[in-house]
Amino acid sequence: MKQQLRMILAGAAALLLLPYAVAVSADSSTGNKPHETADTLSGCGSVSKMFVTAAVMQLADQEKIDIDKPVTEYLPDFRMADSRYKDITVRMLMNHSSGLMGSYYNGDILLGDRSNNIHDSFLQILSTERLKAAPGAYGSYCNDGFGLLELIAERVSGESFTEYMENHICKPLGLQQTGTHWNAFLTEEQVRVFSQNIEYAPDFCMSVGSGGVLTTAPELCRFGSAFFTGNTVLLSENAKNEMRTVQTDNLYEDGFGLGWDTVSDADYDAAGVQVISKGGDLQFQHGELLVAPDQKISVAVLSSGGGSDSNTKLARALLDIALEEQGISVTHRKPEQMTTLDTVPEALLQYAGIWQGSEDIYQISFPEQRYMQIESLSDPTADTMYFLCTAEQSFAEVKGNPQTGNALQPSDEQTVVQFANQDGEDYLLYGSVSGDENIGYSASPLAYMLQRVRENPVSDAAQNAWNARNGKRCYLISGKWSDSGYCGSAAMRITLPSGVRGYVNNLAIRDENHAETVLHIPSTSSRDQSDWEIREENGAELLIADALGYAFIMEDDIPDLPADLSEVHLTSDAAAWYNINSDAGRFAAVEIPEHAAVYVYDRFDHMIYSSFMKEYGSTIPLPANGKIVFLGETGETVRIRQ
Repeated sequence: MKQQLRMILAGAAALLLLPYAVAVSADSSTGNKPHETADTLSGCGSVSKMFVTAAVMQLADQEKIDIDKPVTEYLPDFRMADSRYKDITVRMLMNHSSGLMGSYYNGDILLGDRSNNIHDSFLQILSTERLKAAPGAYGSYCNDGFGLLELIAERVSGESFTEYMENHICKPLGLQQTGTHWNAFLTEEQVRVFSQNIEYAPDFCMSVGSGGVLTTAPELCRFGSAFFTGNTVLLSENAKNEMRTVQTDNLYEDGFGLGWDTVSDADYDAAGVQVISKGGDLQFQHGELLVAPDQKISVAVLSSGGGSDSNTKLARALLDIALEEQGISVTHRKPEQMTTLDTVPEALLQYAGIWQGSEDIYQISFPEQRYMQIESLSDPTADTMYFLCTAEQSFAEVKGNPQTGNALQPSDEQTVVQFANQDGEDYLLYGSVSGDENIGYSASPLAYMLQRVRENPVSDAAQNAWNARNGKRCYLISGKWSDSGYCGSAAMRITLPSGVRGYVNNLAIRDENHAETVLHIPSTSSRDQSDWEIREENGAELLIADALGYAFIMEDDIPDLPADLSEVHLTSDAAAWYNINSDAGRFAAVEIPEHAAVYVYDRFDHMIYSSFMKEYGSTIPLPANGKIVFLGETGETVRIRQ
């Protein structure tokens, strides 16, 4: 494996920038088209957060910002429908502990299109939201916090964030291919993007501070060098040290720094090397920036296709090679077989019951006191997970069925869970080690994953109203015509967990038309939460998830596609859905104006056509019992000939 990686480093897709800096770019292109190189422009996703964090810390170095002062000190017009917002500090935005709901996705990632709407209306968007947790209570990954940081940097500096980056980050570092989607020269030669070997229009993130930076692997690598010990081109040593310091003393919370996803890795710590890391994902583009500040190593990996997890694994392998050349050897933990018990101790049986995670409700039980099983009560298609108790009073996941005695710990993965109590709440902790000799090994430390469900008494009227919606699918209707939310699946299902009263999906029912998120897991398991409201508009029942920026229409209110339909008149931010009710698939020809889009889904809600697919042509499939959706700006018309 290491020999293969050395060959990668010697190829055209890598560039040696600094004594121990490496950069790699990859793409998912097929056929005879030329492949992208390390100099190809790409979106780096949430690695962008390091640029806005660097900007804020620069302003802190200049004593223009005190990161422990409230956000309202710098954004006096910042308001929320929760008085605790006044306690949010700038630091809390950078370490994800603000208590904000998480991410506003409406208009966040656009395909082949740009808009300032989310930037210009962001304070208004937040003004109607509540907090999911008290500011500073715990860290939970939060995109919206970095949208606020972008605005703070602009207000304090008097420059747009695009201008600030160019003047105070890019120019000092000599970066000529790094900026935002508002640097027009950067968007012309962007990496090609693919899904299932079909090329799409590029995905642009409109929340620049959260995910909208464009760069190349070599230039991202050079940006990483700004965090080397002794390099003060951008930041003081104090600022960089603050950023690379873990922001919590709780062993089981996410180990965020300021901006950085992680500032510690047990395998590298054991070798005396601090490694700081930031990954990111857009719809199709992904990135990873890995820095060993004291050893002066920066590794950047950008990809079209794949994912940030894969990029991180490659970056770690490249980092290991660079460390070896400094005489530092890193040993990565491998999956191990753990000693297990035949009987679960009595003290652990108290954890039987109903638990909730980021999306589902689960039941934990201990059949015959021999093993533990975790089964989803929200998703009947989900596999039941089985665990054997270990000599350390934790649980190791096994494959197979312990009831029959045919259960083994997998050789390529070690998954361990245990229980903990914090502030009167019961939590399940989850950690794993996985991989093999070919791809390398990666480990995630024990972290909070599930919380015990509290009883939620509700009236019969409220319960019955949600019972009537159980199992119904809802379809996204909000968003700009170019919104990437329609790629993949634009559907969700309302599910009442079997045998659990007072909950829908993983939200607590409040009344006939409202459900509230009550997730308080002190980790990223609590990211991207929203309350729900059922609202009737124009005779249709809608599900509104305001904090996410989403609105969905119930499947019962979607009309059938008329056989003689020839024109669809469009309205901004209101997708037009139709059922394709037929026993056999057929085709249609469409004329789609510039500011409009069409998507087609099969009967399982899998997207099979998008007008953002390049070179597809104007003839589209109409699958039996599928759906078609039309989006566009008010006044636009899509013409269709079936």
